[in-house]
Amino acid sequence: MPKVSFYTVGCKLNQYETELIAQKMIDLGFERVDWAESADIYIINSCSVTMKAAADSRRKLFAAKRMSPDAIVIMTGCYAQIQAQLLDKMPEVDLVVSNDDKDKIISMISQIYPGINADLYENGSPLLRSLYKHSRALIKIQDGCNQKCSYCVIPLGRGAERSRDYREIIEEIRLVSFNRYKEVILTGVHIGRYQFEGDNLTSLLSRILDETEIERIRLSSVEVNEFDDELIWLSARNKRICPHFHIPLQSGSDKILRSMNRPYKTDRYRAVTERLKSEVANSMVGADIIVGFPGEGEEDFGRTLEFVENSNIDYLHVFSYSDHPQARSFNFDGKLASHIIKERNRILTGLGNRKWDKFLESQMKRDLPVLFEKRFARNSGMLTGLSDNYIRVECDGGEDCFNTIQNVTPKEIIDGRIRGELRQ
Repeated sequence: MPKVSFYTVGCKLNQYETELIAQKMIDLGFERVDWAESADIYIINSCSVTMKAAADSRRKLFAAKRMSPDAIVIMTGCYAQIQAQLLDKMPEVDLVVSNDDKDKIISMISQIYPGINADLYENGSPLLRSLYKHSRALIKIQDGCNQKCSYCVIPLGRGAERSRDYREIIEEIRLVSFNRYKEVILTGVHIGRYQFEGDNLTSLLSRILDETEIERIRLSSVEVNEFDDELIWLSARNKRICPHFHIPLQSGSDKILRSMNRPYKTDRYRAVTERLKSEVANSMVGADIIVGFPGEGEEDFGRTLEFVENSNIDYLHVFSYSDHPQARSFNFDGKLASHIIKERNRILTGLGNRKWDKFLESQMKRDLPVLFEKRFARNSGMLTGLSDNYIRVECDGGEDCFNTIQNVTPKEIIDGRIRGELRQ
């Protein structure tokens, strides 16, 4: 049977959808190989959230053709959705499949390989059973976004909000749990806006807690306005919900937040994160911040630095503003020079690293429950895994610890992670 290789650019939602496509193809008899290996089909699940991600998606096309000049190269994902006409003109691409048509990709491939019977996947959405070389299972609960931030093109790539049937979500979690996954990550574009037959994110979490035996439930990114009393209360009282909250901030200046079309102010962000830190034991708060947005003056950047310094944020993802031609901000005045953006990124990243080190220090006096991955760390050769609050932890141990949750006593902090000993 033909060999197929996959490459995913971008978010956890893309990773989930790649794995679902791969599972279908394996069920039909295709052999999955690693990206660097020779294959008959290469499928690139692309991203367009930044110009860098779009460029990375294009580079993978060229790389696939270099590895196997006669292979069929397929581009899907957000970049394929937004830039279909451009991709259609590129000789390196044999097939462009939009996000809207991802569920038809098996049928399209069956046209290339007439012996493949894709009828099994014409109706319904098969459940994901496992993830290739992943120790934690991604579970898609929602897609699309209605927020329309001025810098963002995700609504163009993903469309309007729609939520998945909770019954299908529950069944999929039961399935991955049966296949020995200990943790699921609930993912989507805007998961805090989950709505299905009267259920919201909090009631979906309650169903998962009541109707499955999965040991850990981790939320991906949740917007600050979606944290209400019920969600905080549930998170504080259930140890199966990981005390790890990634809450995009984007700027510490209310003026810039308005220009970004972000529907909150910094006071709201501060109030929510203070409650999470005070009510959810050992919780970690991570944040996304964009530096160099059009109109971001020195005073605005200073407010961001001050806000982060005095906030309950423990970890930062810092992004340099990317001027996307299809985003509304492309036409904004006040564009900043690249060297200014680069310097602001450096300064804020340094502050984020100091905040993270401080958080790690706060965790040194308690045992950390760690889900060990099915691998050893490359640099140290030690067991490696993630704590409930998303700390990378390493310690000595053997393969019998793979895919188990063990308590680790911290001993030292090295390069942004903790090394410790298995508690006997």
